[in-house]
Amino acid sequence: MATVAFVKVKEVSKRGISDAVKKAMELANWKKYVKGKKIFVKINGISDQVVPGQCTSPYVIEPVLEELKKLDAEISMGDADLAAAKQLNRAAKYWGFIKLAKKHKVKFVNLSEDKLIKTKVNGKIFKELEIPKTLLDADCIVNIPVAKTHCLTSLTCCLKNHWGMVPRGVRHNYHLVADQCIADINHFFKKTTFNVVDATICMEDNAPRTGIPIVTNAIFASNDRVATDTAVAKFMGYENYKEIPHIVKSEEMGVGERKFRIVGDKLEIHNFKKPRPNIQPIFFWEMSLRKVPLINWIIFRTKIFSIFAWIATKYNTFYWYNVYGKKYIRKIINETEYGKLYKPIVRRAGVRI
Repeated sequence: MATVAFVKVKEVSKRGISDAVKKAMELANWKKYVKGKKIFVKINGISDQVVPGQCTSPYVIEPVLEELKKLDAEISMGDADLAAAKQLNRAAKYWGFIKLAKKHKVKFVNLSEDKLIKTKVNGKIFKELEIPKTLLDADCIVNIPVAKTHCLTSLTCCLKNHWGMVPRGVRHNYHLVADQCIADINHFFKKTTFNVVDATICMEDNAPRTGIPIVTNAIFASNDRVATDTAVAKFMGYENYKEIPHIVKSEEMGVGERKFRIVGDKLEIHNFKKPRPNIQPIFFWEMSLRKVPLINWIIFRTKIFSIFAWIATKYNTFYWYNVYGKKYIRKIINETEYGKLYKPIVRRAGVRI
């Protein structure tokens, strides 16, 4: 049975979050699992808008870097661009990831700009993939996702965060079989040996990008991705938390196990608003069109996809962000203890609140 650390953030401050992260890492015995001369830290940098809960909090990333620096290792960190947009470099600036990297003398890597090497994956769907050289060169990967619901896969956490490790041109073509693809990718990346989950501010409803921030003040840590995601699913209030397809398929491929025991604080159960992809226009139309083979090929396998991607990006970054996103930012800034922490990030992004 896998061990998953669950630690509540007792004080909402930079120090309070840092203490919770380091305690969770210690309870999950991180030094036993993080080895090697080259360590890559995989964060979630999905959005260049600063809506708390969309990306991994820099206040969670920093204490992880501080702990890793105790090792005699070369450390790099990063994520990739989305299939439909090149957002990461702006996100890294606005969310402070570049600033963190410079402060701790860590190299920031946009995996979408990295050299790709064709590699045998030997999965059930992916037989080979072009993998960023930085990931292949790493001896160990430390995974720092943010816990969110997800219109396509029910939730996104440790396992789904690996989706950003494969080329952006590949990802969007496999949404109909995403659960098995996620399992394939995680099966290949055996070098991901430790996970720290940002559950300080999560996202519920139609996430991962157009969801609603929810303050839950918690940190998870474990060497087992499957167990952690199962615990997070329970934490989110999924009734059948052990039966989420990509978690089940990952266990079947030997990535980890769904049985877990919690150490640290008592695991809380929050009733997250679950995703409703039937009313999220981008997911609804994409999945509907993909189910018709000819239309799927015309829209998603030709240059017409650039038009679809432009529409999706404009919906997320213009319509949703201005109608809903800024409202959620104001609520976090004005109505929660995270206001002081997120004000400088919001200002850096040039958002007027």
